[in-house]
Amino acid sequence: MTVKDFLENEKFILFMLFKDNESIKHWDLHLSKHPEDKIHFQNAEHEFKKIKLNPSSLQKSDKEALHKRIFEATKKSKIIKINRKRKFYSAIAACALILILIKAYNTTPTDLEIPKILVEKSLAKTEIELIASGKTFTLSNKKTLTVSKEGTINAEGKSLKGSDSTTYNILKVPFGKRTELVLADGSKLWVNSGSTVKFPSKFNKNKREIYLEGEIYIEVAKNKLKPFNVKTLNFDVNVYGTSFDVKAYKDNEEQRVVLVEGSVGVTTVDNMKATMLPNESLDITASKLIKTNVSTETYTSWRSGYLIFDDKPLEEILIELSRYYNVTFLDTKKELINKKCTGKIYLSSNLEDVLETLSTLSNSSFKIHNNI
Repeated sequence: MTVKDFLENEKFILFMLFKDNESIKHWDLHLSKHPEDKIHFQNAEHEFKKIKLNPSSLQKSDKEALHKRIFEATKKSKIIKINRKRKFYSAIAACALILILIKAYNTTPTDLEIPKILVEKSLAKTEIELIASGKTFTLSNKKTLTVSKEGTINAEGKSLKGSDSTTYNILKVPFGKRTELVLADGSKLWVNSGSTVKFPSKFNKNKREIYLEGEIYIEVAKNKLKPFNVKTLNFDVNVYGTSFDVKAYKDNEEQRVVLVEGSVGVTTVDNMKATMLPNESLDITASKLIKTNVSTETYTSWRSGYLIFDDKPLEEILIELSRYYNVTFLDTKKELINKKCTGKIYLSSNLEDVLETLSTLSNSSFKIHNNI
């Protein structure tokens, strides 16, 4: 079933309106038999809430259709027990209303002006690479690398010799891939697409340092005697034990730290400094540091397999998706002017599903072709 199928299914609408035991059991059973429908079901839930909360005014013809549908449903309902009538009638009316709203939502005059965005898939085969002790190893997507206290790197059941204490290992995660890394001190990193992390096999006695280009979410193992430092091209993040997200792609002006828990200090190459508290975001520009209070899930949800947007420019969303799926969105400058998006996208392995959701959220259309 597609998102549209769910939205036009009266059992789904009843489920969304009342969440009664019968409808819950019905859809739990359906999803257990058809797990491939889960992403569409979740996206339909999101779309239903948006349509329900943002109803457009009904035209006269829509009101007449609603009245007719309720009347016809009422005639067929005489066998319903008296103590269920009110709920049944309300449900039928609500179903009819929601279906009309869905119809109005999907057939607005702006459909004629929906921008079409070309999506180019890269067919180049790129793999995650680990460079250690002068050798290059290829790794599978979304696997976890673990560095032992002795400096051995365990990857996919293999033990690899890490570089010596004076040379850093290099983990390269290309666009379209993600992985996890557990350092020798127990600190855990989620490494996003298009990122490079340089890390030692063993930390020295006085400090812990890693180098980043790209984006990571990190949970730093606590050690008050040995501070942890994330070094990027434009700034450093200094911590003792905490959880935060660092975004520092070389080709992107958006440089940012988002603190989930603990505290950190940020120092730029120009010696600008800031101290952060939980639920704060720090945007780092060439001339200033901009601190704001945020919902951290909006910035860290990528590691759990979904993205959250709150009135975010569509162009920025496409940049994130281009990294995540290793695709290019072509000729978007004109189409995306002043276009913003609010909602949630589950990062399915199927790009078409993701673009279908984004099409609905942004009133845009996408066409995919392979770059041969």
